[in-house]
Amino acid sequence: MSLLKYSNTAEKTIHEDSDLYIDSFKKKLQETLRTFEAQSEIQNDTITFKRIVRNTTHSGQNKIDAMKLVREGIIRIERIDTTKIRIVWEVKLDALLFLSISIGLLIGLLTLFVSSMILISMIIGLLFASITYFIGCSIVKSQIDKIVNTGH
Repeated sequence: MSLLKYSNTAEKTIHEDSDLYIDSFKKKLQETLRTFEAQSEIQNDTITFKRIVRNTTHSGQNKIDAMKLVREGIIRIERIDTTKIRIVWEVKLDALLFLSISIGLLIGLLTLFVSSMILISMIIGLLFASITYFIGCSIVKSQIDKIVNTGH
């Protein structure tokens, strides 16, 4: 897993016509992505999705939308043979990386003001950035896996 992308693959054995299954799987995925508030587009056997963050209201909802980590990615359905398909999904993690670095810098600066020791504040900042990134990765993994599994 690279720092800027989460990808995974699953193989599934099907007991019906693979073309019909793939078409119904794509429709279910698009419906799930629509309820997930993401715009999706089908190109051949690949579904690309993107969640657009809007800053339109002052009610606080736009701040909550900005914190959503799954923003864009692809889901590809490949036919292996007549009874097996492979589902490949990739999600970009650039928003998560930016958010975790920002949190690490903020915690590091707060620690610097409290302790006045630069080495300790740098270590604490890096520690919090790492913890935030790995927690965010697990959240992204569970969300995208849930999306893909609803299509089955």
